[in-house]
Formats: sequence, C-alpha cells, structure tokens
Amino acid sequence: MKVSNNILEAIEKSPLVKLNKLEGVKASIYAKCEYLNPGGSAFDRAALKVLQKAAQTGRLREGMTVVIARGGSYAVSFAMACAVLKYKLMVVTDDKDGAGVVNLLSTMGAELVRVRQHEGGVRHFAIQYVHEDGHKDRLYIDEAEYDTCVASILDEIVDTLPKVDAIFVPMIHEDTTKALPHKFTGKLMRVTRPKDINYPRAPTAVPDLATQEELGCDSECIVSDEDAYAFSRWLSAHEGLMVGASSGAALKAAVEWAKYQPAETTIAVLCIDGIRNYLDHFVDNAWIKEYRLRHVELNGEKPKPNETYDPAVLKYDPTTLAGDWEKDDKGHWSKCSYTFKPYRNERPGVMGNVLDAVGNTPLVRLNTVPAMHGVEAQIFVKCEYMNSGGSIKDRIACRMVELAETAGILKPGMTIIEPTSGNTGIGLALAAAVKGYKCIIVMPEKMSKEKALAIEALGATIIRTPNDAAFDSPLSHIGVSLRLQSEIPGSIVLDQYRNMGNPMAHYEQTAEEILDAMDDKIDYVIVGTGTGGSATGIAMKIKERIPTCQIVGVDPEGSILADPTQTDTHFYEVEGVGYDFVPGVLKWNVIDIWQKSTDRESFETARALIQHEGLLVGGSTGSNAYAAIQVAKGLPKDKRIVVVAPDGVRNYLTKFLSDDWMFIRGYHL
Repeated sequence: MKVSNNILEAIEKSPLVKLNKLEGVKASIYAKCEYLNPGGSAFDRAALKVLQKAAQTGRLREGMTVVIARGGSYAVSFAMACAVLKYKLMVVTDDKDGAGVVNLLSTMGAELVRVRQHEGGVRHFAIQYVHEDGHKDRLYIDEAEYDTCVASILDEIVDTLPKVDAIFVPMIHEDTTKALPHKFTGKLMRVTRPKDINYPRAPTAVPDLATQEELGCDSECIVSDEDAYAFSRWLSAHEGLMVGASSGAALKAAVEWAKYQPAETTIAVLCIDGIRNYLDHFVDNAWIKEYRLRHVELNGEKPKPNETYDPAVLKYDPTTLAGDWEKDDKGHWSKCSYTFKPYRNERPGVMGNVLDAVGNTPLVRLNTVPAMHGVEAQIFVKCEYMNSGGSIKDRIACRMVELAETAGILKPGMTIIEPTSGNTGIGLALAAAVKGYKCIIVMPEKMSKEKALAIEALGATIIRTPNDAAFDSPLSHIGVSLRLQSEIPGSIVLDQYRNMGNPMAHYEQTAEEILDAMDDKIDYVIVGTGTGGSATGIAMKIKERIPTCQIVGVDPEGSILADPTQTDTHFYEVEGVGYDFVPGVLKWNVIDIWQKSTDRESFETARALIQHEGLLVGGSTGSNAYAAIQVAKGLPKDKRIVVVAPDGVRNYLTKFLSDDWMFIRGYHL
C-alpha cells in the first residue's frame, strides 16, 4: 500500500469477513465490512463519486455549498469529502442524530439545520433553500444520485468471492427510478426494518439507496428493530463485527435464510456502517435496559476484588521487559525470545475473521494543515484508526494473544484481564470476542464513556479505578488487575507494559508498512508514547533500515516519560499517552528527540485535522501532529515526516469534539 495523497484515496475495497459462530447454519456467510472505510461507512465511496461527477459536469464549482437532506453516516461521508475537496456543506436533518454525530459533523465544518415537522419534510426544505432567491452557489445532492453505490459494491463481491449464491442488502427506499447494472446473477435480497413504535428509532444508516425493482431484487426480508439491535450486539460480542443496526438486520435476515440452504451455499451481506453513530442507542446497555429489549445479551455482574488480599500479589515491576531482545553483530534486533512473524504487505480481500483486518492501514499526505503553519516539508499520517477495533492497540492485542496461545499460557475457557487506558482494552475485547475468551478490562475513570461502550459491546466487562491512584497502588488499574488475577481461577494478565508482543507487533508489521509506503525515504517519525511499545518497535525497525532517521517521542505535560528523573506528575485530558513510570517495553534510548505536548495543542490540532484534512482522528494524534509541525518548521520541501495517528473520533464524540467541552476548558474552536 503506497501513500495516499488525501484520505479520500484511502477509500477502497472493503474486506469480506467470514462468520464462524452461527448455530444451525451450514452455508458460508460473509460480511462486506464497509464500516472499515475512513469515514466509517459505504457512503464514503459514493459521496466521493457524486461530488466528483458534479464537478466534472460543471454543476459543482470551487467555493460552492453542497446541501444534503440526511444526517448520520450519509452526512459524515459528505462532510469528509467536502473537507478534502474544499466545498462547504449544509446538512438539513431531523432530530434523530445523537449528540455524538452532531458534534462530529460540527467539528468537520458542516452547517447543521435541524428541521422539525416542516411541511414537506427535510428534503423539501433543502430543495427550497437551494433555489430561494436564485442562489447559484448552492447544489442540492439528491439521494437518488446515490444509487450506484450498491451496484459497485455488488460487483466487488462478485469479483472477490469465487462463488456467490445470494447477497443481502439493507435498504429503505420506496420509489422506483431505473434498473442499476451489476454483474451479480444470483439471488438479491432486500432487507427492510418497519418502524417500531416501541423503541426510539436509531438514526438510520441507510439513505434512500435503491429499490427492489431498481436492483432486480428477488425477495424482500423484513426484520424488526428489536431483532436488528439484538443481532448487532450478538455480532459484536461473538464475531467482533462492530456493525450498525441496518447491517445487523441484513445479517439476521441472511442467517434465517441460510438455515434452509445446503452447505455449498455462499452468502454475502452488505454491512453499511459500524457502531460509531449508535453509542447512545442500542450499543449502550443502559438504553437496552430502559427499553427492555428481551433478546440482547448483557454483560454479567462486575467482579470486585476482595478488600483483603495478600500483599505479595502486588509485587510487580512494570518497568522490566518480559523477555530478551538484543542487537546482533550487524546492529539488527534479531536476538529475540520469540520468533518473528513475516511481513504482510496487504490485507486479504476475504478474511477468516475480523482480526485479519488489523494492520495494513493507509498512510495519508497532509495538504492543508501544514500550509496553515507555513510548513514546506512533507507530512504523512499513518491512520491507525482504520484497524478493525479502531486503534493501533489492536495490533498489540492480537500479537500478545498469539504469543500467549503459542506458549500455552492462554487456553480455551480462560479469562483475559488487562489494565489499560482503553484502546488496548478494546483490542483485547475484540480478540476475546473472536476467539471465545472471557475478558475483564480495568481502566481509570477519566477514560471516555465511548471507549467503555465499545468494550462492553464486544462482550467484555469493565471496572473503573480512581484517576489519582499511582500505578503501584492497590486501587490503581494495575493493582486491581493483579488482585483480580489472584482471585479468578483460569485468568491471565497479558501485561502490555512488559509483554514482548507489544513492541514486536510494530517491529514486524507497523514499521514495515511505513517503510514500504515511503520507499525507505523518511527523515522523521513522530510517535506518541504511552506504554512506549509503538515508539520502540517502530524505531528499532526504521533505524535498522534508515540510521539517519530521527525518532521523535511525544509525551504530555504531567507525564515523566520524556524525563524519568522527574517525579512531578499531574492530571491531563489527552488519553492513551504518558505514565508515572517507564514501562518495560519502552527502550528509552531509541528515541532521538522528546517533545512535550499540552491538552490545548493536542485537541485544537486534532480538530484542525478533522475539519481541514477529513482525518477522523483522536486527541493524541493532535499531540503528534503538533509536534510534527514544530519539527517541520524551517525544513526544506524534500524532508519527509511520518506521524502516527493512534486512534479515531469514535472514542471522543462527547469529549473534545464537543464545542461545549472545549469552551469550558478555554480551548479554541
């Protein structure tokens, strides 16, 4: 995978992921995971095509305002495309979108118009607005122009799978326009969800795509909201597929149909989007309980460590590496306790499970934000939020689990326990869901609610600990994890602070991806430091190949990683970086330059990347990007800087994406 000139070039074929835990089904079912696109849905590719076509035909010109009449994933995709292509966007919508989606659209620079009970509905209002007073600087994009999205995805499925007997597509359109050409000749099944007055409707992921007649559908399947919500939750908790409600409905319909099909039948299901837009809806256990959904699996009782415990349980040193890893005579880090995995240069089109969608993330050139700061050097962002669990920590979670299984210390039926700031917890919950382990995640209170919701949706249990508890306190996330491990039979703490799988995942794969995309031409790599595994593994590999490359470690004010001699720590808002001790996986001497970061710089820069580059990144990416800009100032045009983007906006929809949250803290909007 080579460098993308902008995030829109990273929109490409999504993988087909096999479902493995279905009971009473002999046929093979594959989920077409469109939620792994950079904007989080199938609409990314269609929004780009629609805008490009409008520009090519002269209907859309630079500086014009695009007007659409739908929110949710549809609007996010258009907002991302408009951010990159430099169009303004107005989103006319009703009140179905939750606060998180509204915050995201606002941060992306979209103007939101909320219409309530307007005569003719939101579509009528949008068209009327475009044509009022003879304005020629506004273009309304009708959803009917969006239909070709489905046909192109059907063609991709046919080109990827050797044989396809049926494809299930979620749709809600009622009108008929024209037949859409596509290659598929099997059964095409349309899946709809009738309005259920018993539950507030999730903000629908599916705009008016195409009708049964347009696609030549063979049958229409109706799935209730409750069944859609319940099966979406089941898919997250057992297959690791973090899909939205319409995708859950389509997969539910496919499973019911598959029960009557022979083993040689192959079925594909279009999964429109993921859980991001539904965190305050069916993904939230509190919502499930409030509306008394009967068939949704909820997590069991949260275990509590005993108040009395053997102090020996807490005898633990997180500053030592659990294994040996040294340089050989040639200066390469080849002397390792474990066997290295071979480099995988691309994601497979068909996957055995969703863990295969970890790795091979895009590297994207920044175009606008560096210029805003007078930077001439080239800056590229490694978009780790496009891993299947949503962060760079998916890589180490998978690798730690693999090493433990190979060593025989992690066996079927066991419980994984891990202290984490959230993303490693999501990655381990994802791996546990796919592989069938129980999982308990222990994390401090300051970590976002969104992270907790994602972890619980994956079937894991969460325990919160005080923010001010030092790492060696029995009340800290580390202390509570150690106490629980001593009390729960068949449990294991994989221990990201000491586990060799943490830096190994980045030495074997992440760094190789960066080198491959950049053709071994890199001057600086900017990496945030939490456990330090990312910085260590990436630095070790890149310095083997490019000894002159400078590794810049980014550490927040309030952490000691940049200067372990200091003891003064204090609270900071940015999540997933910094510590009050130096973890064993961090080889401090592989970092050439340390940059300290502040909350203000981090969040303001992250929001700038979202608004001007269409990169849906988290706060720590802002830390890294700000450091990159400081390094780049004064460098010539031929210098090349890579910034690692650890996670995305899903984790922070009600935190730094909220204008109110930023305003209260005095940060610039």
